[in-house]
Amino acid sequence: MGEHVVVLSRAGTGSLTPTHTAQIEEQAALDFVVCHDAPGPVEAAHLLRRATVLGTTNATLPHLDDNLLERLPHLHSIVLYATGYEHLQLDALARHDLTLTTLPDYATGAVAEHALGMLLSLATRSHLANDRSRGRVPAQTSLRGVELCGSTLGVIGIGRIGLHLARIATGIGMRVIGADPDPAARRAAEHVGIETTSTEDLLHRARAVTICASTTPHGGPIIDLARLGMLQPGALLVNVGRPCLVDTDAVVAALRLRHLRGYAVDDAPFDRMDHADLLAEGRILQTGHSAWWRDEVLARGAEHFGRALVAAVHRRHVDVVSPAHRVAVTSEESVA
Repeated sequence: MGEHVVVLSRAGTGSLTPTHTAQIEEQAALDFVVCHDAPGPVEAAHLLRRATVLGTTNATLPHLDDNLLERLPHLHSIVLYATGYEHLQLDALARHDLTLTTLPDYATGAVAEHALGMLLSLATRSHLANDRSRGRVPAQTSLRGVELCGSTLGVIGIGRIGLHLARIATGIGMRVIGADPDPAARRAAEHVGIETTSTEDLLHRARAVTICASTTPHGGPIIDLARLGMLQPGALLVNVGRPCLVDTDAVVAALRLRHLRGYAVDDAPFDRMDHADLLAEGRILQTGHSAWWRDEVLARGAEHFGRALVAAVHRRHVDVVSPAHRVAVTSEESVA
């Protein structure tokens, strides 16, 4: 059987550049399937019955468990249009000898900029000023903020995004320290002049903390009640990773006690009724997983997606995720 690529996405043919579409079609059959949600197991088994390569976004990703994979005997590669992959059953992919590749670099700059933007919003209270100017909060609501220049930023997770954030934060005059369990990430940070330390020491020293870490299967929150207590009174906390990296209930308590000045998260875990007071005071900023949503990122993503699919067809994969070690490996270097 020859190579057969199936692309599941909401954008259809717009998921790839014309150049990459042509390159794939020179070597393989190519089907674009427009989906608005992930297909169920029966539909997925039908759509992918002849596929050797699956290209998909998170929104259209089928539940790839053993039951489905057993029905897809030709499939050898999965290309995920995303950076994170903690939601996939890597052990199941390994049992079926499937190669998973992701797009680790396509949104790095945008997410780092978004993290800095959320931090600036918490410090300047610009989001609250906008709400007050539009009559969404009482006119007497305080817009008093703090300056970031000269203060210490702690970056938890100094891989691609965290290291990029560290670089641009120095541009507004912040001192940056980082923490990461990966020795390679620490070496990379120290190579560009970023001091690394333990997470606990970082929390004690930083006036503002950003979480740029990935999640791990069965891992608990990085920031829990105990670690929130290590922060300086009036600290700012930004989470550009998954909401589960922070204990939301503990954050609410710390905000209401005024130990934590503000919390920003690139998701929407807070309820407009239950947390109305904190939202109205501007102490919570949530951006609904929009950090990556940029014109340039979409264009870059199509390029990277196409490159990865072409490589998978030729079985010369790039940006491979290793199920055994749960790390991403590019064709050029190991990545923190």
